Amino acid sequence: MSTYDAGAAGWSAAQNAPPEVKTAAADYATQQARTEVKKTCGMDMTYVKSINGLLKAKQLGWSFLAFILMCFQVGISVQKIFFGLFVFPTMLCVIVLFFMFATHFYEKKPQVPWFQADVGISAGATVYYTIMAIVVMFTGKPLLIASGVFALVAALLAFAPGTYYSYKRYRESKYPVHEVQT
Repeated sequence: MSTYDAGAAGWSAAQNAPPEVKTAAADYATQQARTEVKKTCGMDMTYVKSINGLLKAKQLGWSFLAFILMCFQVGISVQKIFFGLFVFPTMLCVIVLFFMFATHFYEKKPQVPWFQADVGISAGATVYYTIMAIVVMFTGKPLLIASGVFALVAALLAFAPGTYYSYKRYRESKYPVHEVQT
């Protein structure tokens, strides 16, 4: 038995406790627990204002503009059909993922790999939007050119960074980052 008295030496029990292991997901959870979760319309406003939430909003906005411009172009072309057949389902997936993360519904369905789906959709959209934007811009039709420009903006300014941050979030949730607290 030790004769050392931690209380007499001025040490607190917290300083003698083992170091705490933190993960990025746990850090987000503790940040939410410490601050009052601000919910508006059932959505966690900390996610909506985070980089992932803002990028999802940008993805949706630029995709919507590209889709609407493509729809207003008169006539049918192969490029227009392939562009529309990808942009519309991608917008639906982005809407679903945004609401899954903003309402924390993904926590109720852990059997679905939501973070992997987010990475896959963002990466696929980056590649496809870039390719189709270039193809659509060379059609010579003014609204399709504008649609291609907005699709390229969506690919480079929303989906590409969204892929990076989604992958980063996926890795942090799968492999916790160990930090030693002092």
